[in-house]
Amino acid sequence: MFIIPLFQLIYSDDNKLATDLCKKNKQAISEFLEIYSDELYYISSKFNNRGIDQDSWQYRTKTGYTIQVNDDVSDTFLWLTKQSFNKSCAYRGDNGATFSTYIKSVLNSSFTFKDWLKWKTGVTGYIPKCINVLKEPYVEIYKLLRQNKPDDRICNTLNLEYVEFYECYQKIETALIETNQIQLLKDPKFLSIDTPGEYEENDKKHFQLSSTEFESPDTQPDIERVKQIASTILEQLSEAQRRLLILYWREGQTVQEIYETLSIGIFEDYIIELQINESKDIYSTINKTVKAAFQISVDNFPEFVTEYSITESSIKKFLKTYFYYFEN
Repeated sequence: MFIIPLFQLIYSDDNKLATDLCKKNKQAISEFLEIYSDELYYISSKFNNRGIDQDSWQYRTKTGYTIQVNDDVSDTFLWLTKQSFNKSCAYRGDNGATFSTYIKSVLNSSFTFKDWLKWKTGVTGYIPKCINVLKEPYVEIYKLLRQNKPDDRICNTLNLEYVEFYECYQKIETALIETNQIQLLKDPKFLSIDTPGEYEENDKKHFQLSSTEFESPDTQPDIERVKQIASTILEQLSEAQRRLLILYWREGQTVQEIYETLSIGIFEDYIIELQINESKDIYSTINKTVKAAFQISVDNFPEFVTEYSITESSIKKFLKTYFYYFEN
């Protein structure tokens, strides 16, 4: 017995689908939404819920995960749908890349996320979920920071001591760094690579990219020095290793998405070099790459490693923050 599908796919050619989507052809749009609506809802929810566990999402998709669809997610779904039409115009199928891999990679990229942030912050008083969950006074501090209010004005307005403000600011900054939204702060003040609670009691120095009153200048590396160190580390990693870190930290792809991207013809040599046989291998490969990066820093910048008590863990945060702040 054969079951007739409720929706009959019209397009068997990726280039034709992309071309018609670019032209906003109604049949192409219908087929695209039939195939990719779950993916669009997933990305919409991911954009709106950065820093929130996936398990808390409530909408059940065809593929089994759950997403809570609210007004923000619905609005983003529509925005991403329109973006899909525009991005389809650039698809050519080069090097055997399927339209599915192409459009998912583009929509999941940090560039699309940054465009979404510009759109979101332009039309609403958007507060990222990673800040909302911190509650007060973090939300109010964030709102005033977005308005470019000076520190002393924020302290007076919210009746905070400067030390209290500093502690709240660092928590806000860390939350935005970890969810790749640091660009929402137009002038980051401290940009700590480390997150609170990761220090031993006898640790004296907390390595930071920049600072103001709370750290003396002689204990802080110059920004240009930081960029030089990061550039040297990345230059001495292999092209495959660099590409892996870019996809994971700069583009924000999941391990499955990275595996699909590296499986495209032009990147197949990277999969072989990195000995990645399946998506779950990517986690251990990232750790191996971080280990190699740490050794490069030891070999090239021993004084930096000693002075700031650099470890493999802090090198990971160092490179992650570098991608977020300097390479996005």
